[in-house]
Amino acid sequence: MTETTAERRILLIGVALGLLLSPCAATAQDFDPAKTPWGDPDLRGHYLPGPYQALETPTSEWTPPEGTNRGQGAAFSRFFEPDPDAPARPRPARPDGPMIIDPPTGQVPFQPWAAEQRNEIMARQEQLEHLDPRVKCLPAAFPRAHLPVGYNTYQIEQGPGFVLMLYEWNHHSRYIPLDGSEHIDPALRLGMGDSRGRWDGNTLVVETRNFTDNTWPVGHGAPPEGAPGSALTTGHGVFHSGNLRVVEEFTFLDADTIQYTATLEDPEVFSQPWTLRYNALQRAPEDHMLFEYACHEGNGRNLSLMTGTAVEAGRVHPIP
Repeated sequence: MTETTAERRILLIGVALGLLLSPCAATAQDFDPAKTPWGDPDLRGHYLPGPYQALETPTSEWTPPEGTNRGQGAAFSRFFEPDPDAPARPRPARPDGPMIIDPPTGQVPFQPWAAEQRNEIMARQEQLEHLDPRVKCLPAAFPRAHLPVGYNTYQIEQGPGFVLMLYEWNHHSRYIPLDGSEHIDPALRLGMGDSRGRWDGNTLVVETRNFTDNTWPVGHGAPPEGAPGSALTTGHGVFHSGNLRVVEEFTFLDADTIQYTATLEDPEVFSQPWTLRYNALQRAPEDHMLFEYACHEGNGRNLSLMTGTAVEAGRVHPIP
């Protein structure tokens, strides 16, 4: 049976529409970024954090009491009001749904004992041993250092065989060799782990291990005061063992946006590996610079917890 011209046109239109509507039709790999003089994708520059997005889907419901600080950065909203003299800059839309894409529930796949431990951690934030490690000025670890925080920006530098990432948040720096070298001895533990990278096409793939066990791998924004871990969307209270392994992918979606994917594996704490994804890095204006991040400036309550002294009105007094 011979197709008519009209039938062929209908068939071609249908195929084209199918490709356009297919979720796999356009991927981050379709964009070809600028290259360095030595031929690698050029990541160099300053970046701002991506738009706020919930990390996870809660596993329980919880209603905060009247008058409770509901978190989500509410205490910082005035501090981060836009500069009225700054030139207009389009901001990416806030995405729907959680960052966690696997498992499909959008939930951290805790082992049952670990889920209970998370609730215990969040219920005891007034105790130093359970306090958020970032509040204690410990390293953010990964992927937490790339989650959306209003007072964290980034600078990326490159050379043949390495990538260097600088973080405003607590002055972190991260050297990522691309030379195929082995990870350091497992007996050596670092707050930000030991990273090794490689290029997969235009995607930078980084594997990090050898973490200390006193960091939280995720957590951004501010959790509602008093909320159990099972009711959070922010990732706070998620802990790990020394066997945490994180594989990250940095891929340009366009010239100004880097999509970030991270898969976390820790068989001692999680029932399966789990993956989050979001557009973590937005290119900053040309005049952007990293500012000093003073972790404990004015942080009286937590200074008191850590030092056993009372901090009030700029004075330090020993606690009786």
